[in-house]
Amino acid sequence: MDIDILKAKRKSLRAAFSMGCNGISNRIETETLGNNEVNALYKQLQNKFSLLETTQEEISDLLLMSDELKNTYLEDFSKAEEYLDKFCQICSLLEAS
Repeated sequence: MDIDILKAKRKSLRAAFSMGCNGISNRIETETLGNNEVNALYKQLQNKFSLLETTQEEISDLLLMSDELKNTYLEDFSKAEEYLDKFCQICSLLEAS
């Protein structure tokens, strides 16, 4: 698949993931969540992150295959790590609530 198409897909997935994280954070701060709600929110977040992670892996593979784009890989990887960190942070908040 073309890297530009994957990057456009990733942009949408990142936006959806960020909106989901913000929504979950707001709910944790303002509501008392039951176990079923926490489980549902966790599954939603996990699904969004899984889609994002799969697309990111495809992009990373393409970047590493191209000699011209290998330098871009490190920057791209660092940005991807920010989303992994956010995923872990929100999961911790859900576990604590």
